[in-house]
Amino acid sequence: MKKGLYASLLCVLLSILLTGCVRLTIDPSPQELMGFQEDVLAAYDGAARLYDWFDLAPMPVDESDSVREGETTYFRVRDDGITSTEDLRSRLEEAFTPELAEEIFNKGQYRDFDGRLYAVPGGRGANIYFLDKTVQAARLSEDRWEVTLTFWADFEDSHMVPEPGTDFSTSYPIATAGYSTTTIDYERTPKGWRFTSFCPSDALDLEAETVYTFDYAQGLREDCSDWEMICYLLHSDGGFAEGPFYRLYQRFLERPGDVLSSLALLDTAPYEVSRLNSLIADPGYQAAYEDEAGRLAFEEAVRLCVLANEAERVVLEKIRGAYDSVLRQEQAWTDLRNLRFSFTVPNTAVFTLGPQEGAFPWGLALDAEPVLVSPAMDGFGPRYEAALDAVTLKYTVNPDDGTEVLYKMTTSDPRVSTDSGISVGDSLARVREQYPDIVPLDWYAESGLAYVWEPGGDAYCKHIAFFTQDDIVTGIEIENLMDGRLLE
Repeated sequence: MKKGLYASLLCVLLSILLTGCVRLTIDPSPQELMGFQEDVLAAYDGAARLYDWFDLAPMPVDESDSVREGETTYFRVRDDGITSTEDLRSRLEEAFTPELAEEIFNKGQYRDFDGRLYAVPGGRGANIYFLDKTVQAARLSEDRWEVTLTFWADFEDSHMVPEPGTDFSTSYPIATAGYSTTTIDYERTPKGWRFTSFCPSDALDLEAETVYTFDYAQGLREDCSDWEMICYLLHSDGGFAEGPFYRLYQRFLERPGDVLSSLALLDTAPYEVSRLNSLIADPGYQAAYEDEAGRLAFEEAVRLCVLANEAERVVLEKIRGAYDSVLRQEQAWTDLRNLRFSFTVPNTAVFTLGPQEGAFPWGLALDAEPVLVSPAMDGFGPRYEAALDAVTLKYTVNPDDGTEVLYKMTTSDPRVSTDSGISVGDSLARVREQYPDIVPLDWYAESGLAYVWEPGGDAYCKHIAFFTQDDIVTGIEIENLMDGRLLE
């Protein structure tokens, strides 16, 4: 008896489920929701392509096949999958509700001639202020998704501004930047999922509060919003950018959360990546060049940031990264400045590049007379050479304060050694042990090879060159091109 009852109840339950009288609702997992979002975004892309055929530009046509009707010339559509207006309507009705599909169809100029689809070529032309769009989808209910379209502005021009009291004019940039948003609905209907509202693919609203047009001849308002300042900086450089960048940094110190939130709007913006990264990271760069008190204030502002979303986390990491990068670079330069570019001459002296004490021979017992190599000229001081028994020294006199600066030393004497203990006669292998970053330069030596160690690259200017023959050091040169100024 019980067995029959259970069987009857099971049949009733199956009947209810199959007839749709009861709907089981189970919230999707995050993974499933992500899959649904991808489906909605793909549906939007397909629908936008259809919509553009009626709003932006018609389907591609074959201009060699035309039909003229009255004052209008139609050309055959080059799409084997859509060969009639009926096919075109059907495609629209697969993406939009019937009412919206009909409204869209009436925006275009498509006709059938002899069983084939024709269209009027051309189009309205794209919005010149429109850069690109970003699309996001959010589930509002089991039967409805909301698609948010963010339209980004990016336009730059220039105009001539007369200079007061002169007959001259200066060119100043004019730029538009920012974004506007529009939402459209994607809903479950008796015929399946359809868009119940839609908009053009370049529907940028230039009147939106988040879109700005700047005349750089007028500068930037003092009371502008954080986002307005960021939009201004997207198109400014040089003198136009210096002040606003520092003002943005000061605002970050005062209101780190607000500025971080505004910068995070750029996280998905389609502007040039290098431009975005430099703008986003600028508070970090600014802070790194402050004094100790300024750096402490920046670090406190960073500490106070409360992250509202992933975009803000990414932006804060870029700001911190810029700050840390500059500090590391400054430390590296400090380390380079502390390196000893020197020669040790036994029983004589240790000669180190840079300013010397007093006049030659700088308090040392040196048996050499300096020879004038080059007189003072063009703001540079005179250059002298002093040939000692073991090393040749070259120095210049600073024209501002008279300080003598040793800028170059050369030797071929095996008694002389560098700060790391390398001397003439050592093997190239030993040089590599002490200076692993040496680079061969075959043009630098008259014969054989020169291996140059230049920590910090060209920007630092100091180097040690080891001249070799058959992988044996035959001469060593230590030089600071910055102090020498005039190359020989």
